[in-house]
Amino acid sequence: MQNNGFLRGREIAAMVLIIVGIKLSDSTPALLAQKAQNGFWLIPIIGFVCIFPSFLILLYLLKKYKDKNLIEMFEQLLGKWGGKILGIILFLFALFTTTVQSRNYVEQIKLLYFPESPTIAIFFIFFTVAFFGAKRGIEVIGYTTWIGLLFVKLSAFLIVILVFGDVVFERIYPIFGADFSIVLKEGFLKSSMFGELIFFLIAYLAAQDTKMFRKGSIIAACIAILEITLYCIIYVTVFDYNSVSKIAFLFHDITQFINMGQYFTNIETIFMVFWLFAAFLKFIILGYIIVWIYGAVFHIRNFEPLLLPFCFIIGSYGLLPFSSARNELVFHDQLLNTMSPFLIIFPYILLLVAFMKGELKK
Repeated sequence: MQNNGFLRGREIAAMVLIIVGIKLSDSTPALLAQKAQNGFWLIPIIGFVCIFPSFLILLYLLKKYKDKNLIEMFEQLLGKWGGKILGIILFLFALFTTTVQSRNYVEQIKLLYFPESPTIAIFFIFFTVAFFGAKRGIEVIGYTTWIGLLFVKLSAFLIVILVFGDVVFERIYPIFGADFSIVLKEGFLKSSMFGELIFFLIAYLAAQDTKMFRKGSIIAACIAILEITLYCIIYVTVFDYNSVSKIAFLFHDITQFINMGQYFTNIETIFMVFWLFAAFLKFIILGYIIVWIYGAVFHIRNFEPLLLPFCFIIGSYGLLPFSSARNELVFHDQLLNTMSPFLIIFPYILLLVAFMKGELKK
């Protein structure tokens, strides 16, 4: 059964930093660069500006309905069935997002570190770890994430320091890449790359004080966008104009630039350990959130036994795309484009409904 009221602000912030901030190290930057070229570093900023007000609106509404979780708030505003339909849509988006991303991370592990291992074996190990981690409950997940966050962020900061000598700032030009209109359009369509912020709102009542949740999540979201933007600028200025849109795993390629002398070789392996730890934490958190949303929609209070079947479902569907390129350039791209308008607009609709019902005056 979920542990209600145990998470502190620092643990909330740590989980948000992991599930959102780790996007700087997956294939998301490479996807953003496909159309915007070297102007892709602006896309996360534009996307964040588009979706962050929607996130704040949901936080505001949750503050108004103090004793209700995200799905219960939907049902209060839209009625039982309207709230359930909205909850199911949110659940499906969270499930599809995790499924597509899981294939991405497994392919990275396979291609970069274990090329001889079958994909299905890596999937099995990956989600076995995620299942046992998620089964410990949200309180343990939050504490573990807080403890491990320092090491993950220190390794990410160290990479920036060590590759700074390879930065050529002139490579950032033209600033708007292919065209500013393309950057704007992609910024809007890819704003759902921050969709985990909205999915994570299901944990609103798990904080010791809801004020801690609001403060921790907002601060963490702002830090995450700064981290992602910084790394995107690093990618643009380290790799040349033609390379930035052709490298699938920019983070792992950039670690190849790190040189600490002839006695320290394969330094990238050290950073791989911290990246892998962060990846496990991300899917532990997302797995728990998905089951939590499902449990809230169908009023299943003791939802944790569902973790095992859902880990199996995510792993099974993650194996479906025939190639990592198709998974990323087709499925992930289309999913982000579909989710973005929905995640941006529906909080405004809820706010309007609440205003028309007079609920905001309470």
